[in-house]
Amino acid sequence: MPHHADARVRHNQRASMPARKNATLRSQPEQLFRELATTLEFDRLFLKAAQAAALAGGADCAGLVLRHGEQLRYQFFFGLSAAEAVRLGQFRFPCDRGIVGEMLACGAPVYTADYRRHPAAIPEFIELGVRSSLAVPIPVAGRLEGALVVAWRTRPRRPPGRRTLLLIEAIAAFMGNACYRSALEAALARDAHHDALTGLPNRGVLMDRLAHARRRALRGDRLLVVALIDIDGFKQINDAFGHEAGDRLLATIADRLGETLRTTDTVSRYGGDEFVILMEDVAHLEQIEGVLDRILLKGREPLVIDGHSMAVTLSAGITIYPFDDHSAEILLQHADQAMYEAKRNGGNQYRCFERTNTARLALRSQLRRDVEVAVLEERWQASFQPIVDCEGVTVGLEACLRWPKAYGSVVREEDIADLTEGLLRTRLLERLLNLIEADGDIFRESGVPLHINLHSPDLHDVQLPERLRQWRDEVLGVHGIMVIEIAEDAMLANAAAGTQFAAHLKERGFRVLLDHFHGHKRAGFAYVADQAFYAVKCALSGDAAELRLLQALSAGAGALGLQLYAGGVDSTAQREIAEGLGCRYAQGLLVAPELPARAARHWLKTALHQS
Repeated sequence: MPHHADARVRHNQRASMPARKNATLRSQPEQLFRELATTLEFDRLFLKAAQAAALAGGADCAGLVLRHGEQLRYQFFFGLSAAEAVRLGQFRFPCDRGIVGEMLACGAPVYTADYRRHPAAIPEFIELGVRSSLAVPIPVAGRLEGALVVAWRTRPRRPPGRRTLLLIEAIAAFMGNACYRSALEAALARDAHHDALTGLPNRGVLMDRLAHARRRALRGDRLLVVALIDIDGFKQINDAFGHEAGDRLLATIADRLGETLRTTDTVSRYGGDEFVILMEDVAHLEQIEGVLDRILLKGREPLVIDGHSMAVTLSAGITIYPFDDHSAEILLQHADQAMYEAKRNGGNQYRCFERTNTARLALRSQLRRDVEVAVLEERWQASFQPIVDCEGVTVGLEACLRWPKAYGSVVREEDIADLTEGLLRTRLLERLLNLIEADGDIFRESGVPLHINLHSPDLHDVQLPERLRQWRDEVLGVHGIMVIEIAEDAMLANAAAGTQFAAHLKERGFRVLLDHFHGHKRAGFAYVADQAFYAVKCALSGDAAELRLLQALSAGAGALGLQLYAGGVDSTAQREIAEGLGCRYAQGLLVAPELPARAARHWLKTALHQS
């Protein structure tokens, strides 16, 4: 356990005091303890206690021995010369060795009248002239953490009497309480400056070091790199394996970052699953690339936590001072913006802050904050857009989130998908499901399938398919039909996770539709053939090259068992393209606009009456 502040060796060259003072200490212990109790500085208190124990026993010297792992170490002395104190202070011995080891084993005081002949005697102490010794246990919070050792360099006429032994034991107990308070204060001081989970410097320490690092970089004409590291998909790991596993992952990543960096670098836990690294005294940009490559490679190393194998990647954003000549706070903001650029490009990479992107990134950052506020204030509303077949019969309603703003502008959830991840994405999805639940009778009474869209962050949430199943069964009923639409771009950006996610949805009775299929990415055809998808919704752009790929898809749709939808049918020209492709279902402004819940209810009643 940790002990007093810095375990510095103390000594006092006075070997003895007048016999009258010695007798006073033995006859008036309350005076002794009053003096110890009023000594606030730990170093001075330990010295006084050792001195008092030596004088109470009529001994030549005394010292404090404490555990340091599996070793014992003398920490404070009274009655030794400066040279002897230095020599003894450097000495370590195992916890089961010597008179102290014997005392720790039996848990009671051990007195040795003839130390030199004792089988447990340690040669180094014999060289110091120890003839007799008394080792008294020091209890610290219920555990023996060391001993108060009193030694005689001339053999005493008899062992310490009962009263003397009780007094020395009381002094040892007092020292144990002081050790506990010292360790507690040291722990509190450490907690004030370090993260409790990882042991890394906290944000307050980071800001102080960053301010000093800026000044050193300027004086030394060197580069200072500020890197912000984020764990990709950490929320999904937390949800899948629990918070304890998440905490162990954070601690493991903290250790790996520390192993990767130079001794002159600083790594700090910035908050959540984010870490900040300060790389000082950088002479060349090549040094930065080498460190960042090692960080990303180290992050990808396989790890097993609680029997679970985890594949983890990191995203990093950096900014370089004095190229980016701003305050500590702004440097961190710029590193954060660069990190989000890395995430938006698929993660598992690093990006450097570019001044030309400042305005655009600032606008995106502000929009994200506005989105968060709108969620908390419940400004997001649900809209429903009908889907019809070739005969005009309503075959589904797609539910979407919309945030109506001033002057008639509307923020569409799908347009900000790359800004929302983690808790914000979860809140948006919960908001949509809650709004649908409030009007769940629309779907229960009509039997029309409900369509909802999922985005890239959702594909890494391994618990989401089961949560959706429970919600569907409760709100729509066990026979309710729910279609999950996943955009082609999201599938391409999250290949393995997307395929597995779609399969889990199908296992739970969902229909899975590949949305916004342009055909401009040939790799997308690998997904339309996946058995998890029952349909593809074509995006009708009018581009000739894309149209040829969509025609190829149309020709093979029957063999693949796919149904074709046409999305964004907003004009008669697009309707003709959809018909030419053989799309059986259509959605768009030409069919019906997005409707609030009340209008959607009326639409369904009218459609059912007409059919």
